[in-house]
Order: sequence, then structure tokens, then C-alpha cells
Amino acid sequence: MEKQEPEKVSEQIVLNGRMQVEKATFKDGEKTYERFRLLRQDAAAVLLFNPETDEVILTQQFRYPVSESRGDDILEVVAGKIDEGESPAEAAIREVEEETGYRVTPEKLRFLTSCFSSPGYSTEQFHLFIAEVTKSDKTSKGGGLEEEHEKITLVEMSREAFFKAIHDGSIRDAKTILAGLMMDI
Repeated sequence: MEKQEPEKVSEQIVLNGRMQVEKATFKDGEKTYERFRLLRQDAAAVLLFNPETDEVILTQQFRYPVSESRGDDILEVVAGKIDEGESPAEAAIREVEEETGYRVTPEKLRFLTSCFSSPGYSTEQFHLFIAEVTKSDKTSKGGGLEEEHEKITLVEMSREAFFKAIHDGSIRDAKTILAGLMMDI
């Protein structure tokens, strides 16, 4: 028996601000139901690794959506939206410099994978990279962009401590966990 996709009956924008939300009505046989989706730009995410010190460099910042359940700032890899006309690799390089102050060259950037962040409600896809940096690649203090209200703190931790934090649940950001699991591939 062949699987029958539900029929989309209608679709409308229900929120159109900094983020856009659409509501669709579907018909599946005799049943009708609604689904919502958040339209988000794709993003690039980068795990920074310093092979000279055997350290991972993460960002720590306030994230409103999880602030009540988390209670503190969250540790995560560098990440940001891909601007129009920009490739995922170009966005990765730009975001690393904005958030951390490290300059990454294309040859130091290695693509890991692409994945949807939460396909049950969002169109956003992450393009995940790893980049090697050393102290000599540091060109500014980083910290994010003031106009984006970013107040990013850099956290350097040994590779061993990073893996421990993934396994003990201290790091709870999915893209960061995935990057760590793929780090040695």
C-alpha cells in the first residue's frame, strides 16, 4: 500500500515580524488538522579547535527561549544566520570572526554535515563545520555584534573536558553535541 500524503487545503502567515510563522490546514481522508511552521534562514555553525593547546573554543551567551529552564547562559559552538547571497562557508568564517575574534581561512574550515534544527516546526537548516585556530589567528576580542545585542563570552576547554560536558549533560545544545560527536570523523 502506497503512503498518501495529506492534502494542503490552505496556508497563511499568522506572524510576520522578525520571524515569520505560517499556519497550514491539511486534509487527510475525512480528517482536517492544522500545522504551524517557523520560517527561518539557514545557519552556519562552527566548532573551533586549537590543536596546539588541544582545546575547544565555545561561546557562552544568554538565550531567551531556554533561559527559564536552563537558568544560566548556554555553551554552544559559534553559529549565525546565512545572509542572502552568502555561502554556508562564508557565513561560518564571518560568524567566527564576529563572535570570537578569530580569523579562519577557507582551508582551515572543514564541512561536517547539514541538518535541520527542529523539523517539526522550523525550516532552519544548520551547516556544521569544524575549524582549526591558534592564538596567532586571534585578530580582535570578538564578543558578537552590538547591534545584534550579543554579549558573548569565550570559553576554552580541553577536548577531554568538552567530551565530558557532552556526556554528563552540561552541554545541551544539539548542534554543539553533534559537532563534538563528529569532531574526529
